[in-house]
Amino acid sequence: MVFEKLWVFLKRDFLTASSYKFSFFLDAVGIIGAMLTFFFIGELFKNSYVPLLEQYGGDYFSFVIIGVAFSSYLGSALSNFGGVISVEQGMGTMEALIMTPTGISTILIGGSIWNLIFTSFRVAFYLLAGVFLFHMKLKVINLTAIAAILVLSLVPFISLGIISASLILVFKRGDPVGFLFDGASKFLAGTFFPIAILPLWIKKLSAFVPLTYSLRALREVLLAQGTLRDVWYDLSILLLFSIILFPISLKCFKLALRVAKREGSFCQF
Repeated sequence: MVFEKLWVFLKRDFLTASSYKFSFFLDAVGIIGAMLTFFFIGELFKNSYVPLLEQYGGDYFSFVIIGVAFSSYLGSALSNFGGVISVEQGMGTMEALIMTPTGISTILIGGSIWNLIFTSFRVAFYLLAGVFLFHMKLKVINLTAIAAILVLSLVPFISLGIISASLILVFKRGDPVGFLFDGASKFLAGTFFPIAILPLWIKKLSAFVPLTYSLRALREVLLAQGTLRDVWYDLSILLLFSIILFPISLKCFKLALRVAKREGSFCQF
């Protein structure tokens, strides 16, 4: 029964998204436009020796595209749950959904599946366009290491997303978790540049951002032929984030549900 409901959510969101075909075209154009910008920035360093990029093969374009593609992917995992609540409340469908025998957790997961699938396609588009249009320098891909990094990265981001959804349930608008971890973390984690260039006190802050370890491990595997052994430290930190954040997120969500039920504010926007 749960899987049937999840399939209905996925089918609904796919049909809704596919009815706006022009938005897919604009999204693809936007990605190519951003890649062109980074490509020509990379051309500035093409014939220069940049020590901070040496461990990533010295290619700025490959470095930044991996950062942009995967930070958007993990950022999507963070914003999915809060986005589902906001969208359902905004469309006025939250009340109808709650009146059905469907748990709020099923609503959140079901409403997030299409976004996660679509964002996965966007990451693939970034990498394929990078390789075939801009000669991006990817090494032989270690799929086992990539899968381990993504799984251990998704858990803390999904946990933060649940905390974010909890805040939206209670406060309706204003999402400090999303602001801090989807916005500031791209800067602190070195999405656009190696964090070694940052002042020491900012580098210390980056140690508290899960994206820092995700991007470092992904770049090590994709640009330097790293293996699981090479990224064990980053995976360990991501596992620690997961162990700490996931139980906290569930407690936050249960508390937010109690508050929303007591105040009858599920459907308020």
